Amino acid sequence: MTEEQRLAVIAKAVADSKSIKSPQFIEDFIAEVKTEEIVAEHGLLDNQKIDLEDEFQFLLSESAEEIDEEDGNFGISQEMKNTQKQG
Repeated sequence: MTEEQRLAVIAKAVADSKSIKSPQFIEDFIAEVKTEEIVAEHGLLDNQKIDLEDEFQFLLSESAEEIDEEDGNFGISQEMKNTQKQG
């Protein structure tokens, strides 16, 4: 690639970079992604008080919390068993 061709590629890259949407759009997008991460990891804020109360009962206890229904073992479907056999 000649120097002129390299400069043309660089000029196009600079022009393309200027066509990126406004920084506000990027900031909004990042805020949306971060919000989704927080909600996925911690749940909705309204649930926090209930969660804290639920866990507080075990704070000074030496016994473990009993397994909640959603933590139980539900097994796997026949379709998943067949998939595992194929793999």
